[in-house]
Amino acid sequence: FSLPFFERIFHAAVASAPAELPEPLRLAAMRSEMFRLAYARAASSLHHERQPALLLLLAQIKLRADEDDDEAGSQSVWARFNADLDFVLRDSVAGGEAPSAMRAELPEDLELLLTVGDADSRRALYAHMRALGWLRAWLQAVGDSGDYDDLAYFMSSADAERCVPPLAVSQSDSDVGLALRELIVVRLLRPDRLLSAAVRFGSAAFDGALFAAEATLRSVAETESDAVTPIALCSVVGHDAADRVDALAAGSRVLRSVAMGSVEGFALADQAIAAAAAQGSWVVLKNVHLAPAWLSQLEKRLQSLRAHAEFRLFLTMEINPAVPLSLLRRARTLVFEPPPGVRANLLDSLGSVSSSRQEGPAERARLHFLLAWLHAVVIERLRYAPLGWTTKYEFGDADFSCALATVDAWVDRAHVAGRANIDPARIPWAAIRTLLSDSVYGGRVDSDFDHQVLGSFVQRLFSADAYGAEFLLVEEPRLEAPEGTRAEDFIAWCRALPESEPPAWLGLPPNAETLLLVHKGERLVADTRKLRALIDDDEDEEVEDVAPAGHADEAAVDRAEVPAFMRQVEALAAGFDATLSPLHGPRAILAGEETEMAPLFRVMQRENSVAHALLTKVRGDLSQLRGACRGELKQTNHIRELLSDFSAGVVPRSWLATYAVPRSYSLSRWMADFADRVRVGQRLAERIAVGSVVDVVRARSVWLGGLLYPEAFVTATRQAVAKRLGCSLEELVIRLSVIDGAVAEEAFAVCGLKVEGAVWIDGALELNDGRHEPLPDCCIEWVRSEDVERDDSGLVTVPVYLNTDRRDLLFEARLPFVDATAYSSSAVVQRAVAIVAA
Repeated sequence: FSLPFFERIFHAAVASAPAELPEPLRLAAMRSEMFRLAYARAASSLHHERQPALLLLLAQIKLRADEDDDEAGSQSVWARFNADLDFVLRDSVAGGEAPSAMRAELPEDLELLLTVGDADSRRALYAHMRALGWLRAWLQAVGDSGDYDDLAYFMSSADAERCVPPLAVSQSDSDVGLALRELIVVRLLRPDRLLSAAVRFGSAAFDGALFAAEATLRSVAETESDAVTPIALCSVVGHDAADRVDALAAGSRVLRSVAMGSVEGFALADQAIAAAAAQGSWVVLKNVHLAPAWLSQLEKRLQSLRAHAEFRLFLTMEINPAVPLSLLRRARTLVFEPPPGVRANLLDSLGSVSSSRQEGPAERARLHFLLAWLHAVVIERLRYAPLGWTTKYEFGDADFSCALATVDAWVDRAHVAGRANIDPARIPWAAIRTLLSDSVYGGRVDSDFDHQVLGSFVQRLFSADAYGAEFLLVEEPRLEAPEGTRAEDFIAWCRALPESEPPAWLGLPPNAETLLLVHKGERLVADTRKLRALIDDDEDEEVEDVAPAGHADEAAVDRAEVPAFMRQVEALAAGFDATLSPLHGPRAILAGEETEMAPLFRVMQRENSVAHALLTKVRGDLSQLRGACRGELKQTNHIRELLSDFSAGVVPRSWLATYAVPRSYSLSRWMADFADRVRVGQRLAERIAVGSVVDVVRARSVWLGGLLYPEAFVTATRQAVAKRLGCSLEELVIRLSVIDGAVAEEAFAVCGLKVEGAVWIDGALELNDGRHEPLPDCCIEWVRSEDVERDDSGLVTVPVYLNTDRRDLLFEARLPFVDATAYSSSAVVQRAVAIVAA
């Protein structure tokens, strides 16, 4: 956003306050209107899911302003609330198990209710209890009462943010303070409702006002921009907002459109701008993200352009990093997203089919509907990545258009001219399925398991059975395809669908929506944390020159002059230092003559040396960071980067370069995970130092996800078995099985695996509601391919990924499934059941 953008907001807020009001009331009215306009206009420039972060940012600014305006006696109340907010946003918990004394403060049944037996949830619970005294007192009071009904209802409610159990508050606590504490409780115990709780907190901060993104294209073009301020219409991939400009200009404005992306388009655009600027008409340049170099020239041209007051320049583009940031700041930016949901997708796709395409056999309309259903499922599963698809592929309207042309071409080839119908059995289904799954949609897919997901939908939808009575689009919950032979019949059926669909329509587990909301909540906290860091940087640019009275020594004076955010960073670094202090680094592993060249030994030696080097680097960075925060060290570029990362709760890039972790990891989460890895590596190195590496690895289960390079460990086990059996690596195939008795000689025990979308029961996997469930200790076994049983009808292929991001595939495993014959064709594949190592 540019400075003129905020100047317009300021002038509009000042003009909105009646002049006859008393000065205090007029100032209050102007400030309220300024916050409302800031959200209404800025939110329209953001993705819908990013808008709550803006609301939280404005709420923090208002709370800090209220703190400055309040009397000295009430400032301590605001300071306490700000400290709570700092704790949540900065994620300042390094992890670790709770002290036994604190764990004894909660009854076991209450702890189980709050954490559902999950180790990470238990760690977060006790970390919050240590840091927030009011939370500890509240939970202890609930535990002492023994009445968990309200808490149990809160834990299971679909709108938990509205039924938070009564919290212990004092008379000095305000509504916004209570809303903040409710927000903290929701984030801790019901993270899937964090977005809604954040909106409630933002509303409380503004005295119950509900803000909305009110900016429309008409208001922006007519009142919120001028002739030299371009209007940027940014869309997600596959969505075009140019038709909105056409509709706005229809009948009232002269509009000229130019498609960008070629040299000819550049010349036409220059001519159109020059002519329209003189005449006061409008110009829309389409797909300008294809011409980033020309956009830089456009920005310079706009600075010296003398244009008619009615001239407007519209730029349509996909959201793309190639677009110059300076141009976006200068422009009035609006973000357009297609409405989510299968219903909206179906109506959009079917509405784009021209009447000329609907001519021919009556069966064509149903084929178009089936194709629209497939497209809707493919698009909607992107929202659930990496569960829906392992990668956010760039599926879009162009894929549907190509698929439509493909289907029509094959129907035309099979249709006999002059006939009103075609026998569904004569439609070349095999060709249609192959082209859709391998080329049209499958051409964007680079994962074998995603190909299987796509293929399962295509195989089910595109067959002669689709023309039978009671054909099911979804088996559970049961959803039958509509009857009809005209496009209008299918459109009417789509309009009757609910606006939001259950995840089962997309083949996903019932809990998929909850997992998506949790992920969005984590992203909201990360975004707000970064924005909070920017506010702190701006407020602490000027450090007080005069120390508070009562400081007797020079060190105390220096300490008082340290910016607030640096004191918080030092406290965070000190906590991390305390977490790492018991760790002495992995013990050196010395090679003997027999083990020096053993693959497993080389892998473990590498794990040991890399972990030790990273531990040394992290400790060194923490020491430098603390020294700089205390004013003992001069700030270098590296220290400034550390300060920025710690303030925003982001893991430094130099630390991330060593091994892969989920992209959602915050700084505190990474530190806790790293400490666990080093701790396990210490114990493993100590055992290897006094015994054979192969015997040590086989004697106890290895935490596969805790290794820095688990794929190297898996490869080394294959090499070790191949050497022992005297065969080539290609002759061996991997087999993963749950340990039930003694481990075979060619097997290696591993632990810490989790399965997503299923649970291990009575020796087999069974589909669940989508939750992550731990697997019992397993063993990796390498066997000759000729020894593998040919009859594996009871087994299903399940991918084993490095972590929940599903970017790195370690290997594939064939595991028994309950009723695998029924599952293998659709449910297991579409639900994307997988095992993760970390």
